[in-house]
This record gives sequence, C-alpha cells and structure tokens, in this order.
Amino acid sequence: MVAPNDAASAASRSVLGRGMIYTIGTAAPVLTNAVVTPFVTRALGRDNYGVVTVALVLVQIGMIVAGFGLAAAITRHGILEESGVGGARSLVLRGAAASVVLCGLAAATAGWWSGPLLNVQDSLAMALAAGTAAGFAVVVNAQSYLRILDRPGAFVLLSLTGALGGPMLGLLLVIVWRASAAVYLGGLMCGYAVAGLTGLLLVTRDGGTAHRHGDTRRALKVGMPTVPHQVALYLASGMLVLVAGRVFDSAQAGRLGLAVLIGSAPGVLTSSLNNAWAPLVYRTPAEDRGAVLARTGRDIGFLTSFAAGFVALCAPVLLSVVAPPSFDPRALTPATGLVAAGTVLSVLYLCNVHLVFVSGRSSGMALVTPLSLLVGTAAAVLAARTAGLAAVGAGMTVTYAALAAGTFVLARRVSPTRWRWQALTAPIVVGGLLCLAGAALPTNGWALTLRLTLALGTVIASLLTLLRVRNR
Repeated sequence: MVAPNDAASAASRSVLGRGMIYTIGTAAPVLTNAVVTPFVTRALGRDNYGVVTVALVLVQIGMIVAGFGLAAAITRHGILEESGVGGARSLVLRGAAASVVLCGLAAATAGWWSGPLLNVQDSLAMALAAGTAAGFAVVVNAQSYLRILDRPGAFVLLSLTGALGGPMLGLLLVIVWRASAAVYLGGLMCGYAVAGLTGLLLVTRDGGTAHRHGDTRRALKVGMPTVPHQVALYLASGMLVLVAGRVFDSAQAGRLGLAVLIGSAPGVLTSSLNNAWAPLVYRTPAEDRGAVLARTGRDIGFLTSFAAGFVALCAPVLLSVVAPPSFDPRALTPATGLVAAGTVLSVLYLCNVHLVFVSGRSSGMALVTPLSLLVGTAAAVLAARTAGLAAVGAGMTVTYAALAAGTFVLARRVSPTRWRWQALTAPIVVGGLLCLAGAALPTNGWALTLRLTLALGTVIASLLTLLRVRNR
C-alpha cells in the first residue's frame, strides 16, 4: 500500500512532468498572440483592432456554447463510464456535428445581432468569428479525447495548427490584401477549420465508436451545467473587455484587451497543468484524493503565483512590446497586475472543482459561476466609473475570489472528500503581494529596475520549486 504522502509526491511529479508538455499546446494561443499582436495592432489601428478584440471574445464564448459542455464530459466519460474510449470517440463526432450547425446559424444571422448585442457594426467580422468558434469547439473536444489516452504530442499539434496557423494567415492577408478586421478574422477561421478537421482525423483513426444507449444523455447531464460555468469563467477576463466597450468605446476595449492578454497569461500555465492534473485526480483512489489534491494544489499554486508576479512586474515592458505608443500601453500596467492576481486565486477554485466533477454532480456550477461573474462584473463597472480604464482589471480578482468561495461550499456539499485547503495560503499570499507590487509600482526609473529585479527572483523561485518537486 502506498502512503498518502508518497502518493501525493508522486502525483505532483506526474502533473508537473506531463503537464509541462501540455503547457506547450495550451499556451500556444497566448504565445501566438504575444508574437502576432504587436504586428496586428500596428497594421489595423485602434478602431479595427477594437473590433478584433470583441470578435475574439465572441470566439471564446461561441466555442464554449457550441461545445455543449462536452469538453468537460469527454475526458471523464473515457475514464469512468462503461463505454470508455469508444464512447468518448462517439461524443467527439456528435459534438462536432452539433457545433457546426449552431455556429452556422449564428454566422447566417450575424447582421441581426452584432450591432444591438455587441455594439459592433461589422457583421461580416462577427460572422467569421462564429465560424471560427465552430472549428475551435471541435478542436477542444478532440483535445479532451486525447487527454484520456495521455497523448500530449497530438494535443500540442492541434493547438499549434489553429492557434499559430490562423493568426499568421490572418496577419499575412492583412499585410498583402487589406487592413480590416474581417480579413484578419477570415484567416483565423481558416486556421481553426483545418485544426478541427485534423482533430477529427486523429480521433477516428484510433478505431470505431462504442456508443451505448444513454451515453449522450449522461454526457450532457455532466457537461451542459458547465456551459454557463465555462462562459462565466471565460468572462472573468473577457467581460472586462465588454465592460470597457460599454462604459467607454471599442477602441478603449481594444486597449484593455492588451492588459487582459498579458495579465491572464499565468492562467494559461494553470490550465495547461490541469490537462494532466484533472485526469490524475479522477484516477486517484478516494482515500488518497485529499492528500494528493492538497500537495498538487500547493505546488501548482506556487508556480502560478510566481508566473503572475513575473507578468505583473514586467507589465510596463510587455505592454510596450505588444502595442505602439498611440495605445498609451504603460497606463494599463495596474490593470495587468489586477488581472494577474485573479489567476493566483484560480488554483484554489480548481482544487474544489475537481472534487465536484469526480462526484458527477456538477449542476451547482451552473449557479455558482454565473453568480461569481455577476459580482465581478459589478466590481468592474464600479471601478470603470470611479477610477478609470486601468482599474477595470479588479473585476477579475473579485470574480475569482467569489469562485473560490462558491466552489468550496459546493464541493463540501457534493463530495465526501476533505482536503487541507490551508495548504494554498502561502502561494496565494506570495502571489497577491507580487501582483500588488506590479500594479502599484511606478513604471520607469528606479522602480522599473526594482520591477525587473523582483521578476528575476520569481524566475529563480519557479526553477527551485520544480527542482524541489522533482527531488521530493
């Protein structure tokens, strides 16, 4: 019999080992944006880039809605349900057909809803965004299937095909054809269409389906409650852009989108590790699950906190890279730090969510996450009206604080597993202080030198954490 502490240590090594491979795939969209955005902002200008920023929010929300929550159900189905891997393959194919139909209808009616709903008059750009969402939904469901088989190489291939190919093609078309939001989004849609088809090929080449009566119903029962949960979760950062667009205008939304892009980057690390973390928690025997969750959560929490601190401290430099002076990028430094602080709290939220999904009783997430988003949105609007654009990032911090509290209560109601949540106190305090320093320190002179020195310290601390986990 393996002692709980030994099982927990082995779990952390596994998550941080395999999870780092998944990081490449999950981080691909953010890394691509970091490379492409400086060129796109300069090629399109503030107004066109504002339309693109709103469209990217639509792509993310559309992907979640058109996925019908199956991304959350497919991995669980392949591991825990009777039809296993074959049943998961069937869910991927059924989900792909449903995604294409729903997003096709949204694209066909874009002229009716893009103006009244999003305050964007470019209906073609919004239609292309809906088409991109369909391809993205297929990619995400295929990646959920690949997690079952622990195939990080194929997972990364899909991410790079859509996240790298689409933006690069869009930028090329903007340069050689016409500088418009619709042209850029057309390239993005082509990239995700190719990635979606590649994902279906990877899934179907493994064998036939093994669909059993009730599989789709059970998958939707687990997955559908996560749709409002996932939409609200994405909008923890995406709603900041929408609030800026409503309170100010689309150009200001585009500016804030840059702060959200950089500030939410540490969350990509956490999401990447979660591709290995969630299946491991599902497979852990019930008697060891609490110890494993506390140990892995603490280790991932420290890594996320150091990453958040690095981003918040380096914000003046990073913002100046992704946008020209006309965007006044350094003025968005406080917003970047506030957004990064929210990613620190996301680890505590994920620990509780794992227990909810293991129980199979996820319906409460359809209430907890939207309510948390409502609280965060109210905070963002209040911050925008009282303290200006840069303060809007506080909405994400408030949202994740509410999420952490809400999922803690829910997990205790639906799961018999208890875990030592106090293990995350130190990572949260460290990450919070680093992000606060990043938001508050001046952006030039001696303060910039201090920022970069502290940022170097977070890099060293991250490496020491990885070595400690490896040698434990």
